[in-house]
Amino acid sequence: MRRVALVAALVLTAGGCGGGPSQAEKDAAVAAAHDAYEEAVEQGVEMSNGPCLGEIMENWVADVAHEPREEIDDEPANQCEAFRKGEADHFVELDPDGNLIRAE
Repeated sequence: MRRVALVAALVLTAGGCGGGPSQAEKDAAVAAAHDAYEEAVEQGVEMSNGPCLGEIMENWVADVAHEPREEIDDEPANQCEAFRKGEADHFVELDPDGNLIRAE
């Protein structure tokens, strides 16, 4: 079983109230984003372009960006379509080296 499934199960049991994601949900999403990043690197995905790593959990996507942001990060082709279309409300941004920028 992948770590993502285990972490997602923990998030579902932890619950959460309020408008934004709980810290447990953010932590799970960050772990899932790191898993997606590692898989993409293994597949030879070029990270310097700031690719979308896809949906990592329900309502969450992972995206690679630069810190500070570069023009390439604002190109729609390099952003997660599910987030742009409102199909996912939350995202994790990692830099091209896999370091966390933010999770919201």
